[in-house]
Amino acid sequence: MDNQQDKPLIERVARLEKLVEDLQRTVKQLTEPLPGASPGDSLEAPAAETAEVRPGPGPEPPLVKPVGPAEGKKKAFFSPEALWTKSEFCLNKIGIGLILFGVAFLFKYSIDKGWLVPPARVGAGMVIGLVLLVTGIRTHATRRHFSQVLLGGAVATFYITGFAAFQLYALVSHPMAFAFMVAVTLAAFFLSIRQNEAVLSLIGAIGGLGTPFLLYTDAGSLPGLAGYTCLILAGTSVIYFFRGWRSLLWISVIGGWLVFLISSEHAGGDSTSLDRWAVQLGIVFSWLAFWTLPVIRDWLQAKNPDRWASPSRDFSHRPVLDLLDDFLQRATTHLLVIILPFAAWGVSSVIWRLPSVKWGWIVLGGSLVYGLAFGVLRTQRLARLAYTHGLLALALLTIAFCLLLEGDVLFLILTVEATALHLVSWRLSDRGTAVCAHLLFGVLAVWLAGRLVGDFTFKPDGTAILNARAVTDLAVIAAGLGLTKIFRTRDNVMLYRIAAHLAILGWFLRELSAFDNGQAYVTSVWGIYAVVLLILALRKNLSQLRTVAMGTLLLVVGKLFLVDLSRLEAIWRILLFLCFGGVFLVLSYYFKALWKPGSDNAADSPES
Repeated sequence: MDNQQDKPLIERVARLEKLVEDLQRTVKQLTEPLPGASPGDSLEAPAAETAEVRPGPGPEPPLVKPVGPAEGKKKAFFSPEALWTKSEFCLNKIGIGLILFGVAFLFKYSIDKGWLVPPARVGAGMVIGLVLLVTGIRTHATRRHFSQVLLGGAVATFYITGFAAFQLYALVSHPMAFAFMVAVTLAAFFLSIRQNEAVLSLIGAIGGLGTPFLLYTDAGSLPGLAGYTCLILAGTSVIYFFRGWRSLLWISVIGGWLVFLISSEHAGGDSTSLDRWAVQLGIVFSWLAFWTLPVIRDWLQAKNPDRWASPSRDFSHRPVLDLLDDFLQRATTHLLVIILPFAAWGVSSVIWRLPSVKWGWIVLGGSLVYGLAFGVLRTQRLARLAYTHGLLALALLTIAFCLLLEGDVLFLILTVEATALHLVSWRLSDRGTAVCAHLLFGVLAVWLAGRLVGDFTFKPDGTAILNARAVTDLAVIAAGLGLTKIFRTRDNVMLYRIAAHLAILGWFLRELSAFDNGQAYVTSVWGIYAVVLLILALRKNLSQLRTVAMGTLLLVVGKLFLVDLSRLEAIWRILLFLCFGGVFLVLSYYFKALWKPGSDNAADSPES
């Protein structure tokens, strides 16, 4: 019986031994060279013997996973192809830079030696520029990066030649030199579109915006400069709109606003009204162009991503630039939406010396414009852009309030705004709006602390406690305390409630200190307030409120010894010490009767 049970086990062991022998024979055949084969040749086992390695009725997985050629080699960190590509990139940039320096040195050296007359020097610059231009166009199909460098060098050479012909040698008149520089700028834009090279448009934008300064004369006019700058920015904006080159957009924004900033400094002096309005219209044009065109392009891209997708550059082996490019691709429009109105306001303030009230109305109008854009973008289902416009409208509205209002009215209006933001964030469960509301309430808290702590010597116009400042501050405290009912996190609830508690103590301190023997009234009210909080905490079993109440009572005791003992008359010291001693004894006697122990869950919930 036992022999019959052990028979299957013996057969399985025999099969396993046979399998091991077959594997050993196969390995031996693979390691030994075949007759007539060289020692370095790779050997393969015959297909028939390889099949014998798989005994048994069913298929079994191979013991060794075959390794292909791609998997057997570890990818090199720097491949020779990438190294040669980088070398070519560096060499052509260095080469064109040396050529441009050589052109500049040629002009100077020829002047010092007197070898060439000025027309010949300018002609040499034109010849070098034309050679670079023709070579760059002819090599674009086969050597794109090399062609791009040559074309950029040609455009730069033409700009240098035009500058030298007018400023250094006075060979041509200002209109002729200006027309030549404009033609170079247009050629750069045309080549950038034709060759689909963003760098050429960058050179054209920089050269075009710098032309009025390269050809500067005392006869220039601000209206002409503003109009010319708007034409250049219009061209770059249109190119960006259809090509999506973010680098061109940023160069245009930075260069254009620098031109208008310089113009505004000249327009803000004793210039005429025409000069001021010309520069101001240029500022408005730049603001609208750089704001609306990127937004419209993002809207078109959302509807047709294949047609309006922004080109992305391949920064292989350059992760920092790759991350920067990705960030600009995602955030360009949002950054411009935020930056442009403040840039327009800052540059315009250099031109016009207006009172804060007028600027307040202007900023309020800008807030309404961005609020309208927020509504339009929401209907187009552009949630992120709409969100950015909404936050900007809110920021401009807050600034407008600060410019138009002051004192208690401004303090109360900003409190209403912050409260409304908290209600909106609670209704929509929007975290961004909640952050804005917390920030605004933080500013109000600092302001309130300054009003309370810094006004101990404040003498109200009317009765203490019943004056405009006291009512305003109390309304702000009540708003912050009431908002804790809608907060969803315990940390926010505790932060606002502790801030409100400290504000109430400071409010009593400021208002009651105005009376004779006011410190006695402050101590009395603080003590009553703390006792009420303690009784409420014991009856409702609110552990956190109980801690706050006990801390307030200890604060009252400390004030009795540190402040009242030295400042109050003897009769007041006697009454306060006797009264508060009795209060503490009564509380200790009825403490267990007042305390209703139970679950502390209610105390930890935001709704409590």
